Amino acid sequence: MPSRIRTLDDETINRIAAGEVIERPASAVKELVENALDADATSVSISVSEGGKRLISVRDDGIGMSREDAQKAFHRHATSKITNINDLDTLLSYGFRGEALSSIAAVSRVTLRTREHGAPEGTMVVVDAGKIVSVSTAGCPPGTEVVVEELFSNIPARRKHLKSTGVELAHCRGVVESYLLCRPGISFSFRSDGQTEVVHVAAEGMKGSLSITFGPKMSGSMLFGSAETSGVRVEVFLGRLEHNRASPSDLRLFVNDRPVHAPKLVSAVVGAYGSKLMKDRYPIGVVRVLIDGASVDVNVHPAKREVRFEDESAVIGVVKSAVETALKEPDLTYKYDLTKFAESFGPPRELPDLESIKLHQTTLRIPASEETGQEDSVIVPLAQVMNTYILAESAGSLLLIDQHAASERIVYEQILKAIETGKEISQTLLTPLVVRLTSAETRVLEENRQALEKSGFKIVPFGKDAHALRSIPTVLGVAQGESALRNILADLARMAPSKKVGLDVIWRVACHTAIRAGEPLSSGQMRTLVADLVRTESPYTCEHGRPTMVVLSTGDLEKLFKRRV
Repeated sequence: MPSRIRTLDDETINRIAAGEVIERPASAVKELVENALDADATSVSISVSEGGKRLISVRDDGIGMSREDAQKAFHRHATSKITNINDLDTLLSYGFRGEALSSIAAVSRVTLRTREHGAPEGTMVVVDAGKIVSVSTAGCPPGTEVVVEELFSNIPARRKHLKSTGVELAHCRGVVESYLLCRPGISFSFRSDGQTEVVHVAAEGMKGSLSITFGPKMSGSMLFGSAETSGVRVEVFLGRLEHNRASPSDLRLFVNDRPVHAPKLVSAVVGAYGSKLMKDRYPIGVVRVLIDGASVDVNVHPAKREVRFEDESAVIGVVKSAVETALKEPDLTYKYDLTKFAESFGPPRELPDLESIKLHQTTLRIPASEETGQEDSVIVPLAQVMNTYILAESAGSLLLIDQHAASERIVYEQILKAIETGKEISQTLLTPLVVRLTSAETRVLEENRQALEKSGFKIVPFGKDAHALRSIPTVLGVAQGESALRNILADLARMAPSKKVGLDVIWRVACHTAIRAGEPLSSGQMRTLVADLVRTESPYTCEHGRPTMVVLSTGDLEKLFKRRV
């Protein structure tokens, strides 16, 4: 009986490999840029047409290739990066499988021009749908240029499902930005349909890379932090608290200067922010992990997007430390560009270029009073606005404080501090409150009983559908006990089970205990609230990550009233 198992031919193998490695034009750009960097290039030029669907060109000034190597480069698993399996433990290059060029050439027409430094002439190799069409001598500068035309032309179904030119172009630019960030010492240029999109000069370094990727305003105010332990170093460049996104797509992660997708590292960054960041929001910025190559496995995903660490918990710990260092920046108040707001009051006009001036706002310090020995707030409340906001002055700046958010932060930290120091956080009621809960409320109560007790509630069954509320958090008044419990149970019922943790209950206790929006405050109450806020560890945000205050500096006010242009 004839064998039904057969070895596939090279053309079929290359087509299958291309489906794994080359998903869209940006995938080809990624592989070719990595080849350029592995060739010791100091300058890389990328050009695309129709978002890379019609043409991709990557040119570098690297070491170039001989005529023989130029042809071998199109063979599967032909590479100059490694020689044996032991090299995988100490990888310093981006590529190592030898699949990139063969995979790209299997689904397009590729023209390669290359010349070694010092060689009198170069080589041109043309490959169409995986087959070498011609090999000839060519005049070209030292280095290598790869031109990819009509990607997926021999796979109509794949080509049909490529996105619009704009979407594919955005993906290509994203790839270029990634290598700007992890290799800021390399010069890059990126052109689309003849128009220059990106120019980065090596001398601009990381500052220039951040400016191109995130814009000059965001990058100019980024927070830097670093941490290091045995074998692991982490550097972070993070946007200010107001610069956050609904997805982690603008939090760029790199391991040994390799762009990676690492959800656990994202979680570590978000976790380090704690209550400074709003829930379900992500910071923007860059996280660079530098680690011994023997302690990380990059041979996990066909596109080399994923990595695995030998000691993942140690890496996560260093990432958190680096983020926490960055967030020690003394001034984390929300800042807003009010130029457009000011311009809305007058006819539009061209404004002259302004010298970039970084305004350092005074840290909210609380110096000790000589008479009382107690710390006093440097914020002076002026008035209450709409029974919701406190207008205040501090060190020449005007502050608008959200009284509810400020009160939430104060109560939240009071509860946490009591838990950490072992102080009693609940008060036993002389007469327990009998509460009748619905079946739905009872179910939520039982699911979250441990967390509720940790935050100060003690409630026990008291008959068929009744419960006795014996203790409530000390920050609550007796009259608030039942309503706060019901509101917290309602909040927990709406939450996804995976998101329910002890701190969520504490957040809700703080929220339902805090001074409400619309509640009138006396001058004394405003002074007390502001003084208590300044003494918290994170006075700039409530426990949900919302800002507690907005600061208008003297410069901001001068712009608003057009005293300065």
